[in-house]
Amino acid sequence: MSEGSIVSTKKKIVIGVIVMAVTAMLLVLVFLFAPDPIPMDWSKVQKIPTNVTLLAAGDERNPTDAPALVKLNEDGTVDDSPWKVLQFTDMHLMQDHDRNVVTMENFIAALNREKPDFVAITGDVITRPRGRARAIQLADVFEKMGIYWCYCLGNHEGDSAPFTLSREENVRIWARYEHCLLEDDVKKTSDGTEVWGLGNTVVNLLGADYKVVQSMIFMDSGTTIRYFKDPEAVRIADEMGESYDNYDFLKVSQLKWYEEQVMKVTDNLTNGVKTMLFIHVPLVEQGNIKLIEADEVLPEGWHYAFPDDPVMVGDKLYGYMIIKDGWKVAGDTCSYEKCYCSFYNNGAYELMKSMRKGVNALFCGHDHISNSILYEADIENDDPVYLCYGVCSGLQSYNLYKYGLSETNDYALRGYSVIEINADSSISVYHIRYNNAENRVARIVNGVAQ
Repeated sequence: MSEGSIVSTKKKIVIGVIVMAVTAMLLVLVFLFAPDPIPMDWSKVQKIPTNVTLLAAGDERNPTDAPALVKLNEDGTVDDSPWKVLQFTDMHLMQDHDRNVVTMENFIAALNREKPDFVAITGDVITRPRGRARAIQLADVFEKMGIYWCYCLGNHEGDSAPFTLSREENVRIWARYEHCLLEDDVKKTSDGTEVWGLGNTVVNLLGADYKVVQSMIFMDSGTTIRYFKDPEAVRIADEMGESYDNYDFLKVSQLKWYEEQVMKVTDNLTNGVKTMLFIHVPLVEQGNIKLIEADEVLPEGWHYAFPDDPVMVGDKLYGYMIIKDGWKVAGDTCSYEKCYCSFYNNGAYELMKSMRKGVNALFCGHDHISNSILYEADIENDDPVYLCYGVCSGLQSYNLYKYGLSETNDYALRGYSVIEINADSSISVYHIRYNNAENRVARIVNGVAQ
């Protein structure tokens, strides 16, 4: 072979390698950044009948300095019937579009069936790469149906940036939609301190005479400490010898701002108005119920939850649900896994408890096979504060099937929560399963755990 032929062959090989490398790079870029909308049947996304009206802060009919919703009859009078709020959480719209399609079909069917006044989403919906189109689709569903909604970020929004849609971009996208009440500004406490987190938002629900019957407060509970490396979180982790891979917690500035919002709308806890908090990551106290193996000894300071019945799935004995002394669980709600909360107890629950004349509940997500609703026994009849997991709403999130507790990986525990709010600020909470949507399982009725 001549020298010229050898050189020509080497050039071809080099060119071939370059072409393959460029092609591979383009494929990776397409996978990571190209639009990836969910296939959807938009004919099922129709405007629902609603009489909910948004009153901006500053509207003469709005008695608060935050956005407020009111229901108006055709003659312009206030409709003071109970408010219906749906909570969805952890839909995890990722790469498996077959499951995305089923999740969205169930989500849209629930909206059509329930015709809610408002929807609260507690995070981890737009996750993994190429989320922009899905974030826009979610907002477009609410716009087309005419439903007001708000969102608190989960730990997975933006956790793989720049390949995923950043947390900031998620908030910016949604905040520009008319029916999304999520706010993208930086909040400040009364002394001018900037409040940590994105999308901290207050939405008030009004009743007769345009008076507040419930204030809904949405807060960013963060992701892992390593992602943000917030100085407050890093300092506490270092002091306690904890890994930065632990989940974050509500910061001092957030708790101060939260307390101020509660005190403001309740006239320092004197006017009977109640507030509820929506976050993604559960509080430490929500680990006060757990499942132990069948052969484990009941630990000191705990008791059986139901009261000592084993947890059976089919014919399989898995273990016993136990609860910490001094705490109760509503109905047969339970937690099939550990509570994946922060390592650090920031005092959020104790703050809520101290303000319980104006606080009735917390709603969160994050733990996909937990739906427990906990409350303390000693305040059961004295304005209890309910710590409520939402019902996991997505089919791509881990489930009972993964844990060997179910024969199906589709609908085990999947669904949503219905929160009804009465004119006196008392609440009822129902759990709905996608595969049995007509069965509204009552967990709290008119403020009383079932």
